[in-house]
Amino acid sequence: MVTYFNIKDLDEKKDTITLTYYNQAKDTLKSFGNQTKEDKLKVEKGANMFVWDMYQKGAEKLDGMILWWADLEGPRVLPGEYAVELNVNGNKQRKNFTVLPNPNAETDAAGLKAQYEFITDVNATVDEAHKSIKKIRKINDQLKSFQTQYQDKTEVKDLVEKAKEMEKRFGEIEKALYQTQNKSGQDPLNFPIKLTNKLAHLNSLVGMDDFPPTDQDIAVKNELTSEIKKELSAFNSLIDKEIEDFNRQFNAKNLNYLFLDAQ
Repeated sequence: MVTYFNIKDLDEKKDTITLTYYNQAKDTLKSFGNQTKEDKLKVEKGANMFVWDMYQKGAEKLDGMILWWADLEGPRVLPGEYAVELNVNGNKQRKNFTVLPNPNAETDAAGLKAQYEFITDVNATVDEAHKSIKKIRKINDQLKSFQTQYQDKTEVKDLVEKAKEMEKRFGEIEKALYQTQNKSGQDPLNFPIKLTNKLAHLNSLVGMDDFPPTDQDIAVKNELTSEIKKELSAFNSLIDKEIEDFNRQFNAKNLNYLFLDAQ
């Protein structure tokens, strides 16, 4: 998808310019901006051309995350009606466009839709898991800090032990979801990949061409998804019960130590 647009005047530091692609339901498929770190939009004064590969936003990848043959990219949009919006400092222009089916595709519309839904489903699970890992790391940083700060305080000895146990349990969930020993691209050769990497590997396999997923692909996806959901259930249980209980006990001493960001 090639988008042409013109920028009459440009202040690279002050001007905020975005290109956003939407489906018929007006859901955002992908957005690019000149002021963003990711999905960067290169803008020059005058005529501009931007090429979108028509792949949607994929699953989150954490800083330093090493994955083996795994694709976190979203699915390619299906043939149909879409829109693109240019936003220059709040001034918006929108154009509709049509994505035509590939005449050389080796599957029909139903097959493309099955592939699209498969990859979308895979990414949703991986995205939820990776965002949970992000939260786990924030929580465990707080738990470690708490243990360091209060390790010699006899009046909170029981909470220090509780913090240590919670850190361990959160860590076990992270290690089940992701191979934490991977620090370089060579490490997956020595340390087995874990659940989210295995599931994201299916994205790579099914997305290699325009074929729908096989029955075996679906069976493996369902099995891995079930295992990941089990770990996420354990994570949510810790959030709902253990952290709340920890804060309740510590709040009796007029300090709510642990908190969880919405992001």
